[in-house]
Amino acid sequence: MGAVNPLAHLHAEWLGMDSGKTNMALVAHEERGADGIVVSVRHWTLTTGQYYRDSGITRQAHSTKIWLAKVKPQLTALSQSGRHATPCGPRSRKSRWANAKFRLYCGKQRVVASFWSKLIKQAKQWWPGRVLALAYVAAGFSGSGSIGCRGVPVSQMLKEALRQFPAG
Repeated sequence: MGAVNPLAHLHAEWLGMDSGKTNMALVAHEERGADGIVVSVRHWTLTTGQYYRDSGITRQAHSTKIWLAKVKPQLTALSQSGRHATPCGPRSRKSRWANAKFRLYCGKQRVVASFWSKLIKQAKQWWPGRVLALAYVAAGFSGSGSIGCRGVPVSQMLKEALRQFPAG
């Protein structure tokens, strides 16, 4: 209350962003009337479940589980005989996992970039000709540490937000 906004001369539409465990990104915008009363609130969310599904992490984990179940009897038989061998050659296995890791990396990048580009596209439709400004939460959230929870790519969200909302 009574705070002065140093960027008020921009006449920008401000979007506030907060990250967390359940919602990787929660972006909100309030429209206020001339009297200061909130007229409407728009929000966009990217949940962690949506992130893991759309990036392919969930599908890759499932296919890896199936593949390991198929080769487990062979590996058990080889270990009981005292020999050490792999179900497929070491080079093909390394390239398979390297390709899978790269696909997942690209999928994660694509999901985050898609979220921000859809958000900006919708915001520009609602407020054509207006400058969009992002207020990004400055909390020091590591994204890991809870038992049974996967890490949240907070730095990846910030990097993509900075790319989509250029300074100036």
